[in-house]
Amino acid sequence: MGYDLSQYGLKVLLVEKESLPRYKACGGGLTRRTLDALPFDVSPVIEDYTYTARMLYRNRLLYVKTHDKPIVGMVMRDDFDYFLIEQAMAKGLVVHDDTAFESVSGRAGELLIKTSKGSYKAKVVAGADGVNSSVAKALDLKIKHDVMMAIEGEVCPEDMGMLEKFRNSIDLDFGVIPGGYGWVFPKKDHLSIGVGSSIRGLRDWKGYFRSYLELKGIIPESMKYPVRGRLIPINPHKGNILSNERGLVAGDAAGFTDPMTGEGIFYAVRQAAIASQVIKDVFLSGSSVAEYTGLVKREFMNDLIWAKRMAHVLYRYPAISRRLLFRCGEALGENQTAVILSQQTYSDVFRKIAILMLNPIRLLSLLSQND
Repeated sequence: MGYDLSQYGLKVLLVEKESLPRYKACGGGLTRRTLDALPFDVSPVIEDYTYTARMLYRNRLLYVKTHDKPIVGMVMRDDFDYFLIEQAMAKGLVVHDDTAFESVSGRAGELLIKTSKGSYKAKVVAGADGVNSSVAKALDLKIKHDVMMAIEGEVCPEDMGMLEKFRNSIDLDFGVIPGGYGWVFPKKDHLSIGVGSSIRGLRDWKGYFRSYLELKGIIPESMKYPVRGRLIPINPHKGNILSNERGLVAGDAAGFTDPMTGEGIFYAVRQAAIASQVIKDVFLSGSSVAEYTGLVKREFMNDLIWAKRMAHVLYRYPAISRRLLFRCGEALGENQTAVILSQQTYSDVFRKIAILMLNPIRLLSLLSQND
């Protein structure tokens, strides 16, 4: 957002509560649709390109396919985020890090933004401050969503051959944690490994993490950062209000991520582009920031509803999910990959899987108690 707005010639101040660059717990997978949506090349911070996608059930292979072109680019979020900021700074963005947002007051076009290091005047405020957005609260926006929890570690394996085993590939493992999945993403000199679930009240997260490492045969020699947990917003409510005359929110603050995979960067990038256009129009033609809500919902909401339905079946009914994965794992893997390549939508996937499952023989096979 800062890049686009600065490129438009607007004066933009980025307030960041932590010192930059800063580590953020995240798988760091930039899907092809994300790479295509970014306004500039980010190859300088790509640590590994994924050509092979594997889908497994407790390390038992269900689907594998290698593509001619990369389907995911792997980054460390501290490097990636700071690279984005540097590109924006080159266009004129001003950055004040180690500075916490506190409040916003005033009317549209005449705002006073209070921070831990002083106050600033602004015409519009945009919040990209995470799942528990302070900016959203300050703007009195109505935002409700569910959440999933994830725990992740940056693991340097004892056996460095493990890096080559996972190089240029991603592993998505089902059945390793109730209501979710595990992942292994290769980086330049280590592996980003995590487990995530949408089940509330789940306990012993570190136990699931350790068990997943054991399942993959990975013995940590060291951790680049301590194992950390994070909340991921999913399933934003239809009635959410993401903007008003004074400002807007984007990214996790708006509650948009993929409920199937937890991917949020794609939605953040696209929302930033939409927000930038809306804010530019406010300055050029006097239009309303409030229009942002409708634009975002029209682009994302319908497809996320279908993704939610798929995730509900896959994560909430373990017995059916297991049989579905073993019977239709190849079709699920193929179609999920097509989504991240922007070749189809979740509504397309849902329809294809439904047609497959309505085949009488396939349906009887799924409902059978025997695998």
